[in-house]
Amino acid sequence: MEESFIFKDRTKLSPRYIPKELPHREKQIDLLKRIFSNLKNDPDKYPLTILQIIGQAGIGKTSTLLRFGNLLKEELANNKINSKIVYINLKLQGGNKYAIYKYMLACIAPELPAQGLSAEEMLRQMIDYLDNTSSYALIILDEIDYLIKISKDIGIIYDLTRLNEFNPNKRCNVKGVIFIARSIEFYEKLDEAELSSLGRVPIEFPTYTIEQVSDILVQRSVEAFHKEVISTDIIDWISRIIISSEINGDIRYALDLLTYAGNIAENEGTKKILLDQVKRVHEQIYKGITDEDLKDLSKEQIVTLLAIIRGLRIKKKDYVELKEIRMQVLDISEEIKIKKLDVEDVLTELDTKKIIRIHSLKKISLLSASIDKLEKILEDIINGKKS
Repeated sequence: MEESFIFKDRTKLSPRYIPKELPHREKQIDLLKRIFSNLKNDPDKYPLTILQIIGQAGIGKTSTLLRFGNLLKEELANNKINSKIVYINLKLQGGNKYAIYKYMLACIAPELPAQGLSAEEMLRQMIDYLDNTSSYALIILDEIDYLIKISKDIGIIYDLTRLNEFNPNKRCNVKGVIFIARSIEFYEKLDEAELSSLGRVPIEFPTYTIEQVSDILVQRSVEAFHKEVISTDIIDWISRIIISSEINGDIRYALDLLTYAGNIAENEGTKKILLDQVKRVHEQIYKGITDEDLKDLSKEQIVTLLAIIRGLRIKKKDYVELKEIRMQVLDISEEIKIKKLDVEDVLTELDTKKIIRIHSLKKISLLSASIDKLEKILEDIINGKKS
């Protein structure tokens, strides 16, 4: 295979690659180390610890937890303590307790059969196995807010936060359960018992500043590209894109830009990545709202989208709150004499279509550069005119 004149190691741009050093997440790793610092001294006396990690997509939550998990495992091994670090992405492992607990049991005790066992029996098997083998486990559950949103079977939080009560006759050698979510809005679907056992004080991951994004991209570029393949001007341009309200600090988007721009540079035979190549990738990946998108919208979606635009204009910000959208939808509905809309469902549809982005109930942004042009088109559609 011919050696690339652009890439030194393209795997270093993969979201699955966990660097040994995570710039600007040192404080979070140090905090986790302090929380679990006594585990290595006397694991049997260390209590089951429940944590929540909250932050927007692509700002290093998963990488930080996986890096911490590796560090914890090494530290325990140095003290001759057997440990299992289990990471579960709840988007990928199914939307019910049975599928999740089956995967969890397979990670901790792959030699044990799960066939014919109920979800609760699998948990019991896991606890027994850890006790019988004098092993200890840390369980990391990513995208818990997604699971709560799509599944009626939300008892997983109650189960895993009370593992120490599950089998009173056995030691609970699960010493930590860490839930990762994008926001705390999933609290609304939990009952008081679940909220109580979960706790209400999460560890929040802030979005990166432009300087921090630049540091991260420089580090990845040094590992991924040959010398002088990418300039600081391109790193600066990508960093500005990443901190915009549309991308909202998502480092994974930056890694995609670098990867695909590098591929184009290879195909076109340029000796380095050019800014034009990065811009072409950005335009291809991030298209905003197209005419085809607008043609496919229902009347309810058009009204809601117009309400968002009016809310943005009134607030003079890059985002608008749900309550403001509701007010604007009510006004527009009265203007054109249509029945009341279920705004939340319509917003979810628009978010799925990548026309808007729901960061939280207080931060909903429009994925479009020109609200003036879009507002005129939407008003014409509502009024039955040709745009």
